[in-house]
Amino acid sequence: MLPRLVIHNTISLDGSTTGFTANLDVHYGILGNYEPDAMIVGSNTAKAGTQFFCEKVPPEDELDFKKPEIQPNDTRAYWMIADSRGILEGLMHVFRRSEYSKDVIVLVSEKTPEPYINYLKERNYDFIRAGAARVDIKQALEIANERYGFKLVVSDSGGILNSILLEQGLVEEISLVLTPEIVGKTGTNLFRGIEKSGIQLELVRNEIVEKKYVHLVYRVLKE
Repeated sequence: MLPRLVIHNTISLDGSTTGFTANLDVHYGILGNYEPDAMIVGSNTAKAGTQFFCEKVPPEDELDFKKPEIQPNDTRAYWMIADSRGILEGLMHVFRRSEYSKDVIVLVSEKTPEPYINYLKERNYDFIRAGAARVDIKQALEIANERYGFKLVVSDSGGILNSILLEQGLVEEISLVLTPEIVGKTGTNLFRGIEKSGIQLELVRNEIVEKKYVHLVYRVLKE
């Protein structure tokens, strides 16, 4: 079985995910209202996001090699990071230390470099191997549901992963925080990777947040 999947992102008025400063309190406040079991993030987005968690990547210490002790009342989500190429080697402890993360589960493929797998094992990170050259997201989500009981997963990622999720028909809902800025031609469109046309949506909620932002929620209509 697949968990329910929601895409959540903050975009400019012209649909860009870059070129402006997102309000993280609003972004994560709305995301937290979903109370997801896990958030799924692409490796490129995760790597770019390290700047939000620390100015400089700190060195690892002894605690970074141990699983965090999770309390029964911990309502934070797990982070599932898709990283078939192993580009986050040496950075994973940044996400494990995040106040927004319960712990990290890494999604890898059959072609993921073995040194990276050993890096994860040495630090006691759970990982899900799915797919040949790249991560098979659908299979990974099925394994996550079976292994961890995840019922709701929110994608907090960029255009590449979100485009894959939409094209594969895995998304039930899209949640967008609209920032009153126009980025222009230097922007990065959220759904730039979608080749399939005609994905139909139904608006189910819209509200003004802090007199400045608009929160839009759409249901993805199945074919």
